[in-house]
Amino acid sequence: MSEYILELKGITKIFPGVKALDRVEFKLKRGQIHALMGENGAGKSTFIKVITGVLTPNEGEIYLDGQKISFKNPKEAQHMGIAAIYQHVTCYPDLTVTENIFMGHEKVQKRTKRILWKEMHEEAKVLLDELCANFEPKVLMGSLSVAQQQIVEIAKALSTNAKIIIMDEPTAALTKKESEELYRITEKLRDQGAAIIFISHRFEDMYRLASEVTVFRDAKYIGTWLVNEITNENLIVAMVGREITQLYPKKEAIIGEEILRLEGLSKTGYFKDISFSVKKGEIVGLTGLVGAGRSEVIQAMTGLMSYDSGKIYFENKEVEIKNPLTAMQLGIGYLPEDRQKQGLILEWGIGRNITLPTLDRCSTKGWMNEGVEAVMAKELLEKVEVKANSVFDLASSLSGGNQQKVVVAKLLSADLKVIILDEPTKGVDVGSKSAIHEIINDLACKGYGVIMISSEMPEILGMSDKVVIMREGKVTAIMDREQTTQELILESAMMNQADFS
Repeated sequence: MSEYILELKGITKIFPGVKALDRVEFKLKRGQIHALMGENGAGKSTFIKVITGVLTPNEGEIYLDGQKISFKNPKEAQHMGIAAIYQHVTCYPDLTVTENIFMGHEKVQKRTKRILWKEMHEEAKVLLDELCANFEPKVLMGSLSVAQQQIVEIAKALSTNAKIIIMDEPTAALTKKESEELYRITEKLRDQGAAIIFISHRFEDMYRLASEVTVFRDAKYIGTWLVNEITNENLIVAMVGREITQLYPKKEAIIGEEILRLEGLSKTGYFKDISFSVKKGEIVGLTGLVGAGRSEVIQAMTGLMSYDSGKIYFENKEVEIKNPLTAMQLGIGYLPEDRQKQGLILEWGIGRNITLPTLDRCSTKGWMNEGVEAVMAKELLEKVEVKANSVFDLASSLSGGNQQKVVVAKLLSADLKVIILDEPTKGVDVGSKSAIHEIINDLACKGYGVIMISSEMPEILGMSDKVVIMREGKVTAIMDREQTTQELILESAMMNQADFS
């Protein structure tokens, strides 16, 4: 019998233009909790998908109990005893707990194929009791808290007789008390013989549970250490370990007067007491780890979601932003993280996407002037250097980087003063990344106030004049460019809630 229940050797996964995993190594022992850590974009999500059969690696080998295996689909991985529990629980809210637990592997009578509801409810009850759940199997999944839903996901894993359980950021949305309960359950599973991969950004999770920790960086395997033999400082160096290059050619813009300010912005369950400001010509980097609440703050600021309390000031006047149109009319534009679903209409032409916010300038008495529209779109396409044959090409025909540039051009078509960019270079190649950084620098030099949300610390450090760091819905630090280092950002983003509550 092999020493390791799971072993990955030289795993490589390539997507068009991107190496998501680059000769990754990983070893997991029976009855072990093994932490996996790394920055956003380190390759952890792709790693999970390879282990669970969602993705097939281009190179490398996977061994289970010493036997070489290859999964064709997630069902095969599940059948071999591998289960994953994700940070954002993938459940059916309008179905019962029992139905969620047995979804995809229902108990049925062999001859009639009739679902054996009584047996399923009874087994679900046994599983929930083992996990000390305080709810019944017949309640609707949607009525449960996030912590309770995670317990259901663990019960589902147990119902498939999983011997390897992957937990992806399970404590990100939990309170301290709920996290302690999850720790208890995880340790119980370990003591019963399960092998657990615990993916987390939290040092406290690692020290509380794991015996070993593996670090990925830039899709590569960096190393594995015994938890009791590695310090916070060494772990941070392993996770960061890189220098800022010419990918971030920061231009020094003239920073003017304050243009936007948040004071005590709060929304129960999402963020609390958020205060920071943006000046003309200033690039404010907004960063934090998974579940920090960055995008939610911006969505509240731009009218995409409501907030409970706090104030927003624009050009020294208190404003109430009820919807994105109000924000645009004030002069605040937002480039969302998901460009394909929220930033573009893929089946429209590039030009029509760009001029969408300013149709009134391209029309007369309700009739579109396609000549005026085409001229405006062409000028903006040239400004952001989109590679396309014509403004009439479909947005869906462009590469990811060029699609991102079109969304930026769309913002530039409006009369804006503040531009908010949520993960502006996510999923684009290095060349497009550099071009988008150049555009952001130019915006600042022209006097725009810029808020840039990014999970990439080199991008935050290379582009920002000021960095706002969030964790669990709160601002933990605001640093000027001269003060900021990657280590300080990680420390502020990963500090315990008790350190700043």
